[in-house]
Amino acid sequence: MKLSKRLLAIYDMVPSSVVADVGADHGKLIIALALNGIASHGYAIENKKGPFERLKKAVEDVNLGDKIDVLLSDGIEDIPSVVNTVIIAGMGGHLIIDILKKNSLKLAHVTTIIVDAHNAIPELREEVTRLGYMISDEEMVEECGKFYEIIKFSKADIAFLSELDKEFGPVLRKEKSILFKEKQEARIKSIDGLIETNDIDEPRINKLKEEKRRIKSIL
Repeated sequence: MKLSKRLLAIYDMVPSSVVADVGADHGKLIIALALNGIASHGYAIENKKGPFERLKKAVEDVNLGDKIDVLLSDGIEDIPSVVNTVIIAGMGGHLIIDILKKNSLKLAHVTTIIVDAHNAIPELREEVTRLGYMISDEEMVEECGKFYEIIKFSKADIAFLSELDKEFGPVLRKEKSILFKEKQEARIKSIDGLIETNDIDEPRINKLKEEKRRIKSIL
């Protein structure tokens, strides 16, 4: 089962466990996890009939119906208590937050949450931490000209995030990978370009300059 860079980064973070993949799409990730014994059992979830039927067929085509249950469900509301790991990838950050907070009681036995959000990543870091998790790993990948931040949360009694941790990621800014630096440097160029247009008001300019200062402080 060939995985994209983004899915492979998620795959590498998944511990041996019972896994629920929310918004499993084509099913490649959960199928790979089951085929290689990382997921002792899997739950692949879609909330629309069409994607659900395609997902179900993908699982049947590789004869994994006994190892992966395909659910037509909304978020994590129907995951059983045996699930230890929840994966939510390829969605907006606010939607991921809503999914987790709406059914937070379902997280009682979930020790690992792995997310890949399109946006609102600082808010996502903060809100999942508030649910009783700490950021244990992060990885940045580049695919088709876009940067993706994969975040692994592990159950914790106490966790603290500084403002810089929320914005840039505690692991990412500590490790400072080549991709991380590339993303931040690209953002600095973007900020410089916006300021040079002289088409934005002073409060916006000051906000951009402050963002640039924060980026430079962590590089």
